[in-house]
Amino acid sequence: MGTGRKHWRDGLGAPRTFVLYRTPDVWRYAVYFCHGIVDGYLTEPGADSEPGEARTAAHAKAEVLAGRPLTIHWEASGRPGSWTGDITAEPKDLRPHSAAG
Repeated sequence: MGTGRKHWRDGLGAPRTFVLYRTPDVWRYAVYFCHGIVDGYLTEPGADSEPGEARTAAHAKAEVLAGRPLTIHWEASGRPGSWTGDITAEPKDLRPHSAAG
């Protein structure tokens, strides 16, 4: 009956927002999906790393959690060491669809 293909991990739905913030020890994150939240911390890079390096690692983490390529548009949140990203999922099937006719 099923295709054997998971569209989103654990039934959380599509990812919508990514929050990334620096703590004294690590970079922490939260990914807001349609039906839930996944949070944690980045093992690399360290808390003393540049924000761009942390955003790159966070992007890779989001793609692993979502199970597909994502585009994240980052903005500073107004709090030092904190960013918010709007997530857009890339389509899994990039083949053009043909119109009948």
